[in-house]
Amino acid sequence: MSSGTMRALKAKVKQRDHGCCYVCGDEDADELEHKIPVSQGGAPRDLDNLGLIHSEPCHREKTAREALEGSRKAREKKIQKQDRNR
Repeated sequence: MSSGTMRALKAKVKQRDHGCCYVCGDEDADELEHKIPVSQGGAPRDLDNLGLIHSEPCHREKTAREALEGSRKAREKKIQKQDRNR
């Protein structure tokens, strides 16, 4: 997605959400974020899937939670595969 498209989407979301972070609700959120990551099926340009978020701590903490969840799913998938091969 081009930087111009991202700027336009961010402006729309900022106006819609009045600059508030969708995670904590505080004002002055500085980043545009996919609520559901595109890699997990989230729509890249859908305004319902976009929200403003503070880079610290909200985005960092959300990213850490997503990484843990991804690791958990990968472990489960590996165990299921091992069980099938027994």
